[in-house]
Order: sequence, then structure tokens, then C-alpha cells
Amino acid sequence: MKKLLLIVLLFIALPFSAQAKTSNATVDIYAYTSTLGHGVGIAMPVSQNISGRVALSQATFILPPDILPLTLKLQSVGALADWHLFSGITHLTGGVIYNNNIFSSTEDGPPINFTFNKVAPYLGFGWSGRASNTGFSLKTDIGIMFHGAPKSTVAKAESDMAEYTMYPVISVGMGYAF
Repeated sequence: MKKLLLIVLLFIALPFSAQAKTSNATVDIYAYTSTLGHGVGIAMPVSQNISGRVALSQATFILPPDILPLTLKLQSVGALADWHLFSGITHLTGGVIYNNNIFSSTEDGPPINFTFNKVAPYLGFGWSGRASNTGFSLKTDIGIMFHGAPKSTVAKAESDMAEYTMYPVISVGMGYAF
């Protein structure tokens, strides 16, 4: 089912990329840091107010054991669409994220790993230059990834974490469109 969803999304994206190429579109390349890790992305305009983008991110964070004995291994690929409201810098974002995040707890004994749904819907908003405008731009996004309840081999840990079905995403970056 998940593979089918990804294939359908790719076929939906193909006409957008073809339309962007025939309209002398610019390409926006950007780098960012976020709660999903550090990453890079590329965006292309689909129309005057809509752009599509792909973002790759990765990071490993080890939290201090005296605060919270947790290791976060973050890896994700996002396929997102931005709708720039009123042709301005404010945009609404929707899409899907391939989510390969793993959280590991080392508290009291052997590590307990938590995994999440591999394909997660994303909704958010932000501020950035449109991909159809050339030059440098600051990019910010705030949103929610709906990754589902964490899964673990330890039933007690899984039930304790069952209510954490969403992951906050905050991102800041810089881009250059040409």
C-alpha cells in the first residue's frame, strides 16, 4: 500500500515538473536546519502561486542522560507543495514525508527503539520567496508530521508512547533561486 502511494504521488508530480519546464521556470536550491535534521532541498514553480519541492534531511542527536536518555536518529525525504497566498511570501504547505526516524532510549537497561510509519502526511505554513523569483531568500516553515503511534518491540514502552502520533517540524534555511 505504501509503495503504491509513493508511485501515485510520483505520477501526480510528473505533470507539474513538465509544466514548470515549459514555463521557463527557475530552480530554487536551499539548505536548512530543522527538527527533522539538517538538509538540502530543491523547489520548482508549478504556477505563479504554487511550487513543488523535495527536501532531504538527516541528523543524529544524543541528549544528555541526566536530562533525557534518548538518541534521535533522523532521516527523511519530503515531497511537498507550497501554495503562496495572494502571490506573497506566506505559504501553506502539504505533502508526504518518507520518515526513517528512530528514537532510542537507554534508560535502565538495554536500548528500546521506537520507529514510526514510513510514510507520513505533513501540513504546515511558512514564509519564503516564491521559487519563481530569482536571488537569495530566507525560508521558514512550521508544521506537523503525522507519523502515527510509535512502534517498539517492548509492549510497555509502546503503550506508554501511543499518544505521540504527531511530530512538530520547525525549519529555518537559506536558498538561492536562478
